[in-house]
Amino acid sequence: MCPSSKMAAREAHLEQIDKLPNRLTLQCIVNGIPIDHHHGPSTSTAMPGAAPAPTASALEDSWFWDPEQNVSSTSSSSKKDDDNDSPRSGTDLTTIPLEAPASEGEIIERLHRQLGDIRHQLKKQQLENALLNEKLTQVSNENRELNENIEELDRQHEVVVENLLTAKKGLLEKCNRLEEDLRVMHGEAAVTKELDELKVRYNKLEQSYVGSCQESVRLKAELEKVVVENVETVAALERKLEDLHTKLDQSEQRLRTETMEAQQRANAAVTETIELEQFLAALKDDNEYIKTELEETRTRCEQLESENIHQKAELDELRQKAEEEAFVALAPKEDDQAEIEELRRKIEQLRLESDRWKTDCDRLQEDNLALQKLEKNLQAQLDEQKQLLKRSEQQTLHEAQIQQLQQEVSELQNELKSVIIDNSVQLDAKEREWQDKLNFLKAENNRIQHGKDTLEADLLEYEKECSNLMKNNDVLIAEIDQLKCKKLETINENAEDSIVILEKQLEDCSRLNKSLDDEYKEMNKKLEEVLEEREELEMKVESLQKALDEKSKTVKDLQLTVETLESEKSSLLFEINETQSREPPSELSSELEKYKSQTESLQAQLTTINEDHASLVLKLQQLQQKSVENVKTWEGRIAELGKSLEAKEAVIVQLQQELERRSEEVETLKITSENKVQEELKVLRERLEAESTKSTTLAVEKDELEQQLTRKLEELEETNREKQAELSQSVETLTQQKDNLVQLITAKHNENVQYHAEIQRLSQLLQAELAAKTEAKPPAECTDCPTLREKLASLEQQIKKLEDYDKMADQIQFLREKSEILTNNLLIEQNNQKVLQQEKQEAIEQKNNLAKDLDRLRQHLLETEEAHTQETVELQQRYEETKRKLQALEDDVKKSTNALTSASIRANQHAETLQAQYHLLQQQRDELVAKLNTADDRDHKNQASLTNLQCALEQFQINRDRDIELATAAIRRELEQAQTREANLRAEIRQLQQQLADAKNGLLAAARISDQLEIAQVTVASLKEECKYWS
Repeated sequence: MCPSSKMAAREAHLEQIDKLPNRLTLQCIVNGIPIDHHHGPSTSTAMPGAAPAPTASALEDSWFWDPEQNVSSTSSSSKKDDDNDSPRSGTDLTTIPLEAPASEGEIIERLHRQLGDIRHQLKKQQLENALLNEKLTQVSNENRELNENIEELDRQHEVVVENLLTAKKGLLEKCNRLEEDLRVMHGEAAVTKELDELKVRYNKLEQSYVGSCQESVRLKAELEKVVVENVETVAALERKLEDLHTKLDQSEQRLRTETMEAQQRANAAVTETIELEQFLAALKDDNEYIKTELEETRTRCEQLESENIHQKAELDELRQKAEEEAFVALAPKEDDQAEIEELRRKIEQLRLESDRWKTDCDRLQEDNLALQKLEKNLQAQLDEQKQLLKRSEQQTLHEAQIQQLQQEVSELQNELKSVIIDNSVQLDAKEREWQDKLNFLKAENNRIQHGKDTLEADLLEYEKECSNLMKNNDVLIAEIDQLKCKKLETINENAEDSIVILEKQLEDCSRLNKSLDDEYKEMNKKLEEVLEEREELEMKVESLQKALDEKSKTVKDLQLTVETLESEKSSLLFEINETQSREPPSELSSELEKYKSQTESLQAQLTTINEDHASLVLKLQQLQQKSVENVKTWEGRIAELGKSLEAKEAVIVQLQQELERRSEEVETLKITSENKVQEELKVLRERLEAESTKSTTLAVEKDELEQQLTRKLEELEETNREKQAELSQSVETLTQQKDNLVQLITAKHNENVQYHAEIQRLSQLLQAELAAKTEAKPPAECTDCPTLREKLASLEQQIKKLEDYDKMADQIQFLREKSEILTNNLLIEQNNQKVLQQEKQEAIEQKNNLAKDLDRLRQHLLETEEAHTQETVELQQRYEETKRKLQALEDDVKKSTNALTSASIRANQHAETLQAQYHLLQQQRDELVAKLNTADDRDHKNQASLTNLQCALEQFQINRDRDIELATAAIRRELEQAQTREANLRAEIRQLQQQLADAKNGLLAAARISDQLEIAQVTVASLKEECKYWS
């Protein structure tokens, strides 16, 4: 080999050796090894036992590396190394020692082994990645299946919703039918003003319904709402039916009570008329009796006046005779005695006449004064005469006075007996009359109370009927509004005509209500008039009782006068006895004066009695006039009542006929309604059975889907757990491999640095030797060339290995990138697992929600079945109750009052129009049933209107209850007042009874006095015999 070729080969090798530091710098920059540009790569890594931790940390810190920037930096750094290596290469030749080549081979083998391990691990990671991709595909497929299952569940849910909607439509049709039947039973009413507003609301609700149908999530909530609303509508309809039945019961009860009260009122009026007639007859008898008594008293007064005139004439004659006798001489005693006897007889007759009738007390007093004067004159003249004559005269006078007194006492006794007998007879008659009157008044009070109670009951029943009618009208108006809301789209001209007719009928019903209110007011007025009449009668009773009190007082006064007279009589008898035994006859004149004064006082008492009698007569005349006037008024009222009773009887006959017609119509309507209800119940039962079968199938399918979902979820959980475990293991292995690779790379980097330094040193030595040899010797064969060549070959092999190391570094970078990708995939998978867990939880929640929905649907179906069964049973019971009530009404209607006089003709017209409307509505119902199936959202409107109507009804009921309470309070007050009046009357009756008992006791006392007078007469007779004996 020529030296020139060798030199060329050496230069090529040196160029390759010069290029090596640039690659090493790139590897150092990539691996984060610090490089000193002035001294080359740092030799600190070449030291054995140096800590490689900083490099590992640097590699870990440089995990996310930007290759573009690093390449630029490596290029710039390589240029700087090329510029700075040549001038400073000679300084480091003596410091770097050479190592044995055997250690390098071992290092290369280790590197090969590590590379094989790394490749094996990479294959494993690729396999794991493939497995993970397969698992991801499986998971995605499972997610697709779950989504499909969810879509199937949504479809099934929609089917269930459709079934529920069909059931709801059926229920709505049933409700419509029932409402139409109720219309036929109770009449219909319409309000046309709200049609436009309801149409606008219906359009809005249809738009909202279309929007809501598009959203599947809202359908579930809406289904629940629809179920709840259906339950509420069913409950509301049941409540309405119950309210209607209660109203019917109340109306029937009111009609019964009204009929009974009307009968009681009629009976009370009849009894009142009879009692009034009896009272008038008694008053007439009293008036006739009083007239007769007045006539007798007048005749007696005239007789007394004539007798007084005769007595005056006789007294004048006596005076003249006394004057003549004064001038005449003393006559024999026999003539004087005869004259005295005649005078005594005349005086006795005068006293008898004065004591019998006791009238014209003033005249009698004057006569008595004249007699007293005459007696005084006679006594003066007789005193002048002889004592014998005086004694004889005094004795004769004494005897005459005694006889006169006896005659007066007998007359007084007879008069007292006659007065007592008359008074007793009158008192007995008056007691009987007053007892009869009191009994009559008691009966009248009882009848008036009974009539008042019946009227109050009638009023209450009328009020209840009015309130029930108002409620029924409101309910019918609400039902008509509902039906209008449901039938807005398909209202024809015939329907509008029927609505107009129904409005007219409503007006007629309102007029009927007004007429009933007017009749109610008239009845109240009649009640007030009856109460006023009762008060007048009570006032009359009070006046009569006062008159009785006055008469009882007069009787007591008479009894007192009788007692005083008896006491005076006894005292006089006692004094006469004493005078006869003790005193001389001269003292008889003073006693005669006393007796005369007593007679004057008695005459004064008689005058007062006569005046009282005249006042009583005037009062009786006034009472007669009042009684006549009352009789006339009562007769007029009785005639009016008779006319009103006849009119009421005619009205009752008309009402009975109308009620018979209506009962027939009601029976026909009931039969038709029962048939319809039975048909609807059959349809509902069939639908319920179909819904129950559907619900069972849905429940079975739901259970199967739940089982499938649980299985899939469990499988997904197991696969996720396995994947997580594998990924965690792979991550751990990758981290361990990464750490091992970093350590190997740092070690190899240090070795490369050492090799590079040795190569530089050897290259410098070779250059120096070559330069020295070229200068010192001529070109010749080198003895050391073969060794150098071997070294160069070894160096070339090492350079190749270093290139392989560079390639390994590139592979390591690729592996790092893959590890980063794997970590990102792991994060993504973790996120996916979280999402799957969330989906799993959502699926579980959906499962629970579906289970709840199924439970709710089952409960709803059970409740609907129970409600329908209860409705059937209740309808049957109500039907039976209505039959019974109708029978009772037919029995009681025969006794109904005049409350429905104005409603007879209108009711007939109303029934005919209702029949016509019923046929029209049946035709319209057949036409509108098909169209009403699309009006599901109208239930909301109906419910809103129902709530408003319920609020209005509640307010009306509250107001009506207040009015009723006020009326009942007023009636109760009147009853309390009547009770107080009755208590007062009873107390007065008791007082009258006590007064009658006192009068009876007085009569008994008068009888005793009469007995004592008889005893006194006996004593007077004995005294007369003694006086005769003394004379």
